[in-house]
Amino acid sequence: MEAFAMTSATNTSTTTVAPAPSLECRTDRATLVHALTTVGIGVARRPIVPALGGVLLDGRDGHLTLTTTDYETAVSVRVPDVVRTPGRLLIDHAEATKLLAALVKGTRKRDADTIPVTLWTTVDGSAVLELAGYTMPVTTYPAEEFPTLPETPPTVAEVNRDRFATDAARVLVAVGTDDTTPMITGVHMQTAPGALTLAGTDRYRLAVAEVPATTAATEGHSVSFPGRVLSAVLKHCTADRVRLGLDTAGDWVSLSCGALTVLTRPVDAQLPDYERLFPEVALTARADRATLTQATTRATAVLEAKKHTRDGRTAAQVAVTVDPTGSVSIAPVLGEHADAVTAPDHPAEVDGATDTVRVLFAASYLRDALNTLDGDTLTMQLATVTRPVLFTATDAPWYRHLLMPVRPSES
Repeated sequence: MEAFAMTSATNTSTTTVAPAPSLECRTDRATLVHALTTVGIGVARRPIVPALGGVLLDGRDGHLTLTTTDYETAVSVRVPDVVRTPGRLLIDHAEATKLLAALVKGTRKRDADTIPVTLWTTVDGSAVLELAGYTMPVTTYPAEEFPTLPETPPTVAEVNRDRFATDAARVLVAVGTDDTTPMITGVHMQTAPGALTLAGTDRYRLAVAEVPATTAATEGHSVSFPGRVLSAVLKHCTADRVRLGLDTAGDWVSLSCGALTVLTRPVDAQLPDYERLFPEVALTARADRATLTQATTRATAVLEAKKHTRDGRTAAQVAVTVDPTGSVSIAPVLGEHADAVTAPDHPAEVDGATDTVRVLFAASYLRDALNTLDGDTLTMQLATVTRPVLFTATDAPWYRHLLMPVRPSES
């Protein structure tokens, strides 16, 4: 593209104006759709300025980096070997995503995904998308209006992606969503030599997982990663390793996995010492995990059938009964009809009980807790019927799920 030449009638000197960055990139539709979907995590839902509804395309050295941000979180994805002409371009994220769908409407997804797509900048700085024989303009914003983002902070822990994704998903089950209590909305991450510990709570349950990690040689680090962001990011982590970064000031935390990098502000409130919440065990019951999970699912379904999803201000409940002779049963709590309810006993190895113990739980919380466990056998440990109960699995002892019972007076 030729530069414009500006000549003054009173001054024979010529000033050359540099052309606008003329980005041109070409890939297949599936690759571009996937990249736009991934960075969509960082797009502002109600942008206070139009540029925050855009995705910045930065092409250099043959590679294209797509970046979005809402000021609190920034998401970047690198697509290799697709840039023909380097440059920067800020396009409307929602519009580009919809165009990629609209231009292949009626085409089988398998066929549509392989269609080449080209995006380039015209001489006037606008953007054009070419797909399936169509060329369409795409709304652009001035690239200089896109916020300048900090560098990705140094890595403090590196972990196996499969293990991290599995255990992070387990912990996220217990993370709260009430923004008025920021402490419960994050996943607390703490490094120690060779390990990264994840913890989350909503005040009624606590989940903790310890993941083997390659950690920085410096002292341990701790940070609270926003649960909403982590939940959205996990399904886009596809490489073998995940890296957690933290800047020295604690203003930014990052998560990187292959071509994906997420930069976000940590939750400005961390969990207190949660280890003190784990019970001094008085009773232990071990039973088949699948059997008790199925029993909980059935009890929850009965509550729904009987329209006992809530009882006044109290969530629907199930009763877990441990018999010292060696059995566990799980039954729905039906209020005034309690005497008419029975449930089958399931074999269990019971230690520390001399009398029958009955513990009440919110049905959905118990179901969630058991669904996070793996392996053939689960272990339930408790001190009293009103203290938190610890659930673990023989095949994953590094993961602990602590669940607060419902006080009997609340039933």
